[in-house]
Amino acid sequence: MNNSELKDLCFQIEHGQISASEVVDQIHYMNDKKEIIDKYQGKIKERSDGRAYIYVNRKQITAPNTEELYSKLYKLEYGIETYTMADIFPLWMRWKRDNTAACGRTLRIITQEWNKYFIGQEILNKPLIELTGKDFTKLFRVWTCKRQLTAKMFNNLKSICNGIYSYSISELEIVNYNPIKGIDMKQFPTKPQADNDDNVFTEEDRNAILAHIKGDDDMYAIAISLDFQVTLRFAELSALKKTDYFNGKLRIRSQHLLDVEMNDDLSFTANRFINADHIKGNTSDGYRYIPLNDTAKGIVERAIELNPDSEYLFMFEGKQLSISTFNARLRRYCKEIGIQPKSSHKIRFCVASILYQNGMPLTELKRMLGHSTVQMTLHYLRNVSANSNTLDIMQKCL
Repeated sequence: MNNSELKDLCFQIEHGQISASEVVDQIHYMNDKKEIIDKYQGKIKERSDGRAYIYVNRKQITAPNTEELYSKLYKLEYGIETYTMADIFPLWMRWKRDNTAACGRTLRIITQEWNKYFIGQEILNKPLIELTGKDFTKLFRVWTCKRQLTAKMFNNLKSICNGIYSYSISELEIVNYNPIKGIDMKQFPTKPQADNDDNVFTEEDRNAILAHIKGDDDMYAIAISLDFQVTLRFAELSALKKTDYFNGKLRIRSQHLLDVEMNDDLSFTANRFINADHIKGNTSDGYRYIPLNDTAKGIVERAIELNPDSEYLFMFEGKQLSISTFNARLRRYCKEIGIQPKSSHKIRFCVASILYQNGMPLTELKRMLGHSTVQMTLHYLRNVSANSNTLDIMQKCL
């Protein structure tokens, strides 16, 4: 980068004409162009009409002058026509950070999946414009030939490929179609999912846990008791304010989330917790009111009584509740009463399933869970009744 280019770049930064990620891209461009000049300087010749020319791989490349010839040589070696998925991935990630609602945690997960499943694959060595459906079919077979991936993980990896293509089509304009769209995905086997009914709290488990912690004024015990009465995500439970409780209802409008920020080099800042004014999925369906039964009202009022001076409903040692401590307490209670420990998210499955089995309409349950589609709600419905209840129904009906 020469002094003139550096001065121009500094001017653009000072006057807000260029973003931080664009500065990084510009520096890369200037450094790459300098390499081109160093590589070809002294080899360029000039015709009698003043046009500059050079032979590269026995092919003559010409331009009106030396400067424009350097630009042509740059495009030949570093231009977007030569970009591979590996070149485009960091550009796409910075664009995704700056222009979409993707949070830092999501960007970190994408980066981790990229590093684990894409790095080292042959497909990254080939320019994007040369990739065909056959290249991706080969990659997908590498991932799935031994049923290594769950359907969810396979979909995540395909989403990365599709995201890179969408960016390359609409923003970089180096391709005009996505070859993945023409691939029959039914040919790729994924890891079978086991029956998940054993992975959720049963109605019997729920009753045993609630009986075990009844009367315990530990704030985590109180929060767990409330969680078994409602259909909240932990992040929503932890973000509840006292002002969110009125007229016998809870107003769900925020989340207490672990958050990180992505740097331009695709590294990430240290973890921090924030109270975000949006609900998972960033749709209006997440904002909702949850009616409380008498038991739930009593639990909320007890939390307020024990925690009179805080803005938030649940506080422990001056801080909002932690998901790790919440899960640790839940595991401890499970072990104390002799049931299989499960994560806090399985409480949401349990409550949703009990409500549905006792007659709550699917559309109302969808609203209670804050889902945008009924299909999402159906995923939460499991058999949480005792096996003997299932057998009784079968004997009566069949």
